[in-house]
Amino acid sequence: MSASRVLAAPVILGASGLVGGAFLAALRARGAAVRGTYRTQPGPGLDPLDLAGEGAAYLDSVAPSLVILTSALTHVDYCESHPEETHERNVRQLEPIVAWCGRAGVPLVFFSTDYLFDGREGPYDEDTAPHPLNVYGRSKLEGEALVRALGRHAVLRITNVFDIGFDVKNFLIRCLDHLRQRKPLIVPGDQLATPTYATWLAAETLDLLARGAIAAPGTPGVLHLGCDEMISRVDFATRVAAILGADASIVEGKPTAELHQAAPRPLMGGLRNDRLKRLLGVAAIRFDDALADLTPRLREAYRA
Repeated sequence: MSASRVLAAPVILGASGLVGGAFLAALRARGAAVRGTYRTQPGPGLDPLDLAGEGAAYLDSVAPSLVILTSALTHVDYCESHPEETHERNVRQLEPIVAWCGRAGVPLVFFSTDYLFDGREGPYDEDTAPHPLNVYGRSKLEGEALVRALGRHAVLRITNVFDIGFDVKNFLIRCLDHLRQRKPLIVPGDQLATPTYATWLAAETLDLLARGAIAAPGTPGVLHLGCDEMISRVDFATRVAAILGADASIVEGKPTAELHQAAPRPLMGGLRNDRLKRLLGVAAIRFDDALADLTPRLREAYRA
């Protein structure tokens, strides 16, 4: 299949979530004949699908030109106390999707995380050996291994994904709620990462796919997508407050050790994006540029 045909009839498995919703909106804006699925959150024009036993049959029925898999169990603390369910959702249910793509010769885009790394020396490049600290990270590492066996694939590692309008769970939405209601927002002050803007993620990924720069023979199998800057949750929330003219004093950073989170987190995580910048031909991918693009929707949501 030529690069120009890859986006002709894609399917997004998990289109009602943050990343899937951003891809769905971007593909619809391009006029693609895109199909999307949901598991528990219905959305306009989406197909109900439980990947447990139904994934391959669904793909047979829609015959997509590309599979974008955004469905996963991502609640890190829940994963830690439910390892079997996590393995089922993030590994076993992936196996028939990978097998179908292999048989059909259809490229697969899979999303992974900086939680593959232990956070001692981040940010990390694509060639760093993984060392996950928690159940979620280990499940994504197993998922990567399955996907990377395919001839045409792209493993896109992302972290601290944020946006408005696609889901109600990401950290930015939490910031808005607390700033609007002037409720204390207690966050880890010592966990650093390179946030990923979902709207930008979708747009840049689709451009790379359209020109055959990923998910094609001879292209990088793993790619890190995020901003250049290492950002703490405190800094993130404070910058959002400044855009909104809101009271940033509600934001309080505490050491991770005091928060008693069920799953261990990488403290100095994050993803180096040099490979991505070379593919895109850009010198920088700035967090503040993402916030600037988001500002109109951010202010509208804050007023709602």
